[in-house]
Amino acid sequence: MTDVAPAAPAPVVRLRDTLRQGGWAICLLAVPLVVMEQLSREATNTLAPDIRDAFGISDALLVALAGFAGVALTLGGLPMAWLADRVRRKHLVVASASVGALSLVGAGLAQNTWQLFVAYTFTGLAAAYSNPVFGSLISDAYPVGGRGRVFSLQAMATPLGQAIGPVLAGAISGVAGDGDQAWRWAYLALAAPYAVLAVTAALFLKEPERGQADRLGLSEEDTRPHEPPVGTWTAFRRMMKVRTFLYMCLGIGVLGLALFTVPVQMSILLGDEYGFDAFTRGLIFSLTQIPVVGAMIYGGHQFDRTYRRRPERTVHIAGAAILTFGGLVVVGVWFQPIALLLACYVLASVCVGVALVAVSPLVASVTPFVLRAQAFALLPVFTFLMGGFFGSIFAGMISGSYGPRLALTIAVAVSAFIAGYLFLRGGRYLVHDIDAAAGKPPAAQEEP
Repeated sequence: MTDVAPAAPAPVVRLRDTLRQGGWAICLLAVPLVVMEQLSREATNTLAPDIRDAFGISDALLVALAGFAGVALTLGGLPMAWLADRVRRKHLVVASASVGALSLVGAGLAQNTWQLFVAYTFTGLAAAYSNPVFGSLISDAYPVGGRGRVFSLQAMATPLGQAIGPVLAGAISGVAGDGDQAWRWAYLALAAPYAVLAVTAALFLKEPERGQADRLGLSEEDTRPHEPPVGTWTAFRRMMKVRTFLYMCLGIGVLGLALFTVPVQMSILLGDEYGFDAFTRGLIFSLTQIPVVGAMIYGGHQFDRTYRRRPERTVHIAGAAILTFGGLVVVGVWFQPIALLLACYVLASVCVGVALVAVSPLVASVTPFVLRAQAFALLPVFTFLMGGFFGSIFAGMISGSYGPRLALTIAVAVSAFIAGYLFLRGGRYLVHDIDAAAGKPPAAQEEP
C-alpha cells in the first residue's frame, strides 16, 4: 500500500457562493422538511401528558410507543440509503414527505394504542430518508469549503423545529379546547404543510451528479475509476475501518440515550412537578431553542474556518461541548427554582447543538462518495441500538418509580460523559482519514 499525500485544504467559500454553486433548492427544501419531521416529534413530546391521560397508559408505555418511530427511522434508514445509491433521490424525498403527512393524520385519528403505534411507526419511516438522502445530496452539490455551513443550516432545522413545534402544538391544542381530545388537532394541523412540501419537492428539487463536489475540490483531474454502488454489509465493513467515523458512531450512539430521554422527561417534569399545561410547556421549549439556532449558525461558520486550519480541532470542540452538556444537565436538573433549572437546560441545549453541527460535515469529509449515503444512514442505527430506544424506555421506568429528575440524572450522566470521551479520542485519526478518503480509491483502503 502506497503512502497518500495529504489533501490540500479546501478554500473557505462564502455561503452565498456556496448556495449559488450547488443550487438553492436542496438547502431551501432540506431545512423545512427536517423542521416538519421535528415538529411531529415535538408534538408528541409536548403533548405527552395529555396523550398519556387520554389513553390511560403509563409513562413507560407512552415512551415505548413514541420510541417505535425512532426504531422505524433506524431500520428504514439502511434500505433508504441503499435506494439512494441506485434511484433518483428526489423521488425518495417526495414519497417520504407524503407518507409523513398521512402518518400525522393517522396519529390524530387514532382511537386506541395499536393505531397510535402504527401512526408513530410510519412517522419514523417517513423520516428515515433524511440523513442518507440529504446528507449525500448536500455533500455532492456544495463545494467542500462551504458545505459545513450548509450542513449547519440543515442541523439548525432540528432546534428550529424544537423552537416552533412545542408552542405550535401547545397553541393548537389550546385553541381546540380543554377536553382530553384537543391534542389530536395538533397532529391534523401539522399534516397540511407536510403535504405542501411534498408537492414543492416534486416540482423544484434537482439531482446533483454523484461525487460532484469532491471532484471539483481536487487539484488534479480525478482519474480514479467510478465504483458501482455497494451493498449495505460491504459499506458497513468499510466504514468501520475508518476510525474517526467509528468513534463518532459510538459517541452518537451513547449520546442517543440523552438525546431521546431529555425532551420527554423534561416535559413530564414540567407538567407533573411544576403544573405547567401543554401551552406553557410548549412555550418554554420553544424559547429555549432560540439561542440553540443562533449557536448552530455560528458554529457552522466557525466549522469551515477551523476545519481549514486544524481539522482535528473540530472533533475536540464537539467532544468538549458534549461533556459540558452532561455536566449542566446533571447539576441543573436538581435545582428547584424553575429559573435556574431552565437556565442550565438552555446552556446544555446550546452545547449539544454546537457538537451536533460538526457531525455531518465530518462524516462527509472521511467518507468516499460511493459510501456516503449509507454512512449517514448508519448514524441513527448506532443512536438507537446503543441507547436511544431501550435506554429511553429504561429512563421511563425510572421516571415512573422515582421521578423524572433521577431519570434525567442517570441517563445523561452515563450518556454524555462516555460520548464526550469517544469524540475526543476519535479526533486523533481525523487528518489521516480525510487524506485516505480524498487521496485513493475506497477499495484500496481495504488492502492490508
